[in-house]
Order: sequence, then C-alpha cells, then structure tokens
Amino acid sequence: MLAAIAALAVSFALLVSGCGDSTEEVPNTVNQTLAVGQQMLGDKGFKSTVKRVTNNQGKDEILSQDPVGGTEQKTSEAVALTVSNGPGDGIVPNVAGDPADRAEQQIREAGFKAVIVEVYSSAHEAGFAVGTTPSSGSDVEKNTKVTLKISKGAQQVKVPNVVGLIEASADTALANAGFRVDHSYQVSSKNPGHVLAQDPSGGGRASLGSSVQVTIDQAPKRVRVPNAVGETQSRGDRTLQNAGLDAVYATRIVTNRSQDGIVLAMSPGAGSRVLQGTNVALTIGKYKKPKPPVPPVPPVPPGPSSIVKQWNLVADQTKTYTVTWGSGQCPGGDGNAVLQGDGGGSAMSGAEITAQGDAQGPTANTRSYYATTETSDITSPVTLVITITCRVQ
Repeated sequence: MLAAIAALAVSFALLVSGCGDSTEEVPNTVNQTLAVGQQMLGDKGFKSTVKRVTNNQGKDEILSQDPVGGTEQKTSEAVALTVSNGPGDGIVPNVAGDPADRAEQQIREAGFKAVIVEVYSSAHEAGFAVGTTPSSGSDVEKNTKVTLKISKGAQQVKVPNVVGLIEASADTALANAGFRVDHSYQVSSKNPGHVLAQDPSGGGRASLGSSVQVTIDQAPKRVRVPNAVGETQSRGDRTLQNAGLDAVYATRIVTNRSQDGIVLAMSPGAGSRVLQGTNVALTIGKYKKPKPPVPPVPPVPPGPSSIVKQWNLVADQTKTYTVTWGSGQCPGGDGNAVLQGDGGGSAMSGAEITAQGDAQGPTANTRSYYATTETSDITSPVTLVITITCRVQ
C-alpha cells in the first residue's frame, strides 16, 4: 500500500513538471534595447543569454537572436541574444585654430558626428575653429555628437567715451564694457590725473576684448638737465628720456672721425632746470672726409705748329724745292725741316734739305729751307713733302 502511494506521488510530480515546459513562439527582439527585448521574452516565459560585441549600433541594442523571432521553442530553453556594446570610445581631437572644413573632417575621422555652431571670438579669425564640446582630449563614445565651435570674428561693441574722466573711473568704464586698457602719460597743465585722449575714440565700435589706449594728463614738474655731451646719439637720447626730457637733433660737420655720431653740444645746457617733457636740442657730429688740397696747375706751353708743303715729282727733272715761313708762323722759334718722299726709290737718292738762313730785303724776318732732287730714274709716282715743325718754347 505504501509503495503504491509513493509511485502515485512520483507520477504526480512528473505530471506537474511536464506542464511547466510548454512550447511558445519566440518573439522578435532584434533592434530593441536589451531591457525591452528581455521583457518581451519574459512575457512569453523565455529566459535569455547575452553576448556583447563592439558595433556601430547604439549601445544595448539587440543585433540578433537565436532562435530567430517566430520560431516555436520550449520555454525551458533560453534565447541567445547578441547585443551591441557600442562603437567604442575615441579621443576628441584638438582643432582650435584650424579652418572650419579641416576641423570638421578631423572630428569625423576620429569617429564622431560634428555639430557646428558659430561663436564670437577675439582669439580666432572668422571661419576658424575655436574649440569643441566636449573639449579636446576627452574620452568619448564614438558616433556621439561633438559640438564644433567656429569663430564668426570678434564681437564689435561700442567704446565708451572716457575723455575727461579721472584715470580710475576711465579704467572701470572700459573694463565693464569688455575692453583692456593701456595707459600713456602726457605732461600738461590742463587737468592732471584726467584722461586727455583715447584711441579708439568714444562712440565708435571695436572688437570685444581689444585694447583702448588712454592718455592721462600729468602735472609738469621741474627737472635738472643731465649732461649728454660726449655720449653717442642713442645714449644721449636715453640719458634725456630717463630724466623725463625729449631729444631733438641738429648736425655739425666734423673732420675728426672720433666725433662722428657724438653729442657735441646741447641746449638748454647741462644743469639747467626745466619742465619735464621739455625738448633738449643735441648737436651731433657728422664726419666728412676733408678734401685734399688742389695742386697748382702749371702753365701749358703752346703746342708745336707745322708748315707742310708737297710736290709731285716728274721724271727726268732736277729741281730745287723751297719752303719759306715768317717768324709769326713759328712762335716757338726756328723750326726743323723734315724731307719725306712717297714711293721712295732712286728718285729720292741724293736729295737733301739745306737751310738758307734769314732772308734779306723784302723777305726779311723769314726763314727758308730747300731740297734739291734728281728724278731722272723715277719709275713710279713720287710725292715730295717738306714739313717744318716749330720748336716748343
């Protein structure tokens, strides 16, 4: 009896367990998130196993399942799900200062989606990248959006007018308007401590963050003029600047090379007391090589002059040819006669020049030379030339 009861109990248990292992249609969970897919399977009595892989699909999206949706399967058997773990992480590149198109390309190549926004920037010209959000170097999941900020230039804002304000008030007004302030000081007796001028001028527009130069009126005071004589021009200028004085220049020609570029004099002189900002004239030596003395020009004697006579000789003829000149034609004194023959040969043989000396009578004060030639055997045209070259005085 007890054995029968035990057998009945085992049969009942087997019957109950067999009723829990039903067959159901597996739902399709592909492209669902893991949480939704597991809920869908759980509603049908299925459990699941999960395998994660790197994929460009969004993180936790179901990529595939086994068995596929629509398959009949016992609920006691798990459904295997392959789930995207996302595309992985990337490093946001540093694109600040790059042209917009190049910066966008770098972000895409790093695995991100670039979203462009335009911003004002005084540090980067219009059309160039200012930076990113998240910032460069950040470790970010790929395929996510990275904001690329592109400069549209510096924002132009109105420059406040600070002329006439005291220095501190001018600084505050310009700083509150978004400007930097540079100061210069000018000695004046108009309104010490107040702004005399500004650049850019008030009312105009300038780039936000740019500098505005303000000139502050400074009360003059008397200073002693330092001695700059003997110093170089640049050093003399610094000497005066250090005393609050301004240098103006004049030059003086010097023939001593050691004085070239040196302060030779100054006005007002060293030790004078003048108002700060006064101009002090420095005389600077300028070397110029002295010209050498010009030697006296010796008198030039008159050049020689010449008297030329020529004749064509005829064959079979003996003849005397005479050249005569007056003293006025040869200021250098008696001349020297030269006998020349064109063609040479025997026609000139025996020919010679003889000085006749001073003429008398109507031809007084003249000199004569003559040549006697024998031309009986002339074979070619011959020209006789007698040249009188005057002596140099």
